[in-house]
Amino acid sequence: MKLIIPTDLSEITLGQLQKLTDLEGAELSALEMQKRTIELLTSVDRHTIDLFKLSDLESVYSKLLSLSRKSDKLHKFVTIEGVRYGFHPNLSEISTGEFADLDTLCQDFNENLHLIMAILYRKVTVEKYGKYKIEAYDGEVEERAELFKVKLPANVVNGAMVFFWTIGNDYLTNTLTSLTEVQAMQSSKSSV
Repeated sequence: MKLIIPTDLSEITLGQLQKLTDLEGAELSALEMQKRTIELLTSVDRHTIDLFKLSDLESVYSKLLSLSRKSDKLHKFVTIEGVRYGFHPNLSEISTGEFADLDTLCQDFNENLHLIMAILYRKVTVEKYGKYKIEAYDGEVEERAELFKVKLPANVVNGAMVFFWTIGNDYLTNTLTSLTEVQAMQSSKSSV
């Protein structure tokens, strides 16, 4: 039997990423964590994994760990089953429904990640001169979310998460810088 080990996040799905995140939160022995991770990401059955030499098991697990060290940039487009989906082109114009649903879904982020991605990535309706529009939001995301769970590559998901992390980090940095400047100005005024 030939073991195929994914070497890039594009080779695993959103659903696998969600299950992997659940595994990371579980209280398992190191050996059990290795076995379950290999089973999840390689589709090798548990019986076969139990037959691995310990050194081979650790080697495969080590290779799988390198997947999480890779980050991706935001993918504006992804094509799944012949349909082109685009990341929301202008988050400053997000609708109240989108915002409310995202806000609610983010409370259990990993459990709802497929739904979150189905809100952020929708079918491209118009594309001209480097700009594009996506379907209007109607709140009906379950079917697309289930498709994304099994077909959306994890590198696309990771790129979106890195995008939002970067925005949040920049916001915090700018806020702290601004507060420091205000505090310095107030200190200089009070010393005059």
